This record gives sequence, C-alpha cells and structure tokens, in this order.
Amino acid sequence: MKHVFAAAILAGLGGIAMTASAPQAEAKTITGDCSLTVDGKVYLDIKKTCRIEFMGGDGSFTINTGSSKPGYFAYVSMLDNGYANVSWNETPKSTHAHSLLGEDFRRKGGCWIGKRGKVCAFKR
Repeated sequence: MKHVFAAAILAGLGGIAMTASAPQAEAKTITGDCSLTVDGKVYLDIKKTCRIEFMGGDGSFTINTGSSKPGYFAYVSMLDNGYANVSWNETPKSTHAHSLLGEDFRRKGGCWIGKRGKVCAFKR
C-alpha cells in the first residue's frame, strides 16, 4: 500500500491535499511553475504555464504532460516510506516516460530530489 506521508504533496501548492483515504475519481490538473533536472542538466524550467496533473489520489503527479514544448515530461509516483519513483520521457516529444531516474526521490519543499535528478512543481 502506498503511504501518503505528504498530504500536501508540494509546499507551493497552496493547501491542495490528496489522500489515500479519499481517492479521486479523476485527475486534478493545475498550472504553475515546474522544472526537471537530470544528471545536472536542466531539461524543463517552465514558469506559470506548466501543466501539473495529480493522479491516483496518493500524491503522485506528472509535469508538462500533453505539451509539445519543450517536449519533455516526468512522472512522480509515490512509493512506501516517503520515497517516490521518478521517470521521464528522455527523448523529446516521445509519448512514454520510459526512462527511470530512480526510486530514491524524497520531497524537500516543492521538489522531489534523488541521486540522478530533481523534479519541482509549484502552483501559481
């Protein structure tokens, strides 16, 4: 079972809370700022217009899905014990997040940080 230690998944999301005890019927989408850094290189740094979509009601989310510019997106999927699995599409404009960045990502403020990268998302 996935733990929902981060009821307000990102510090910058203004109180939006997702809990396992109250799963959502459909995904919630907001816009804001987001960034994706992989192995020290910044692939996304979008201000105000990044699509942030919450999935599954446990705090899992995506950034920049459904956008062709700049062509990258990432999935952050909650795991047990406060960790998250992060994957991204790696090949610009590909339609699947086929490249795993790791299962060692931990939340720090509005970001999830692991050995290979960082995913940040903030509501505007």
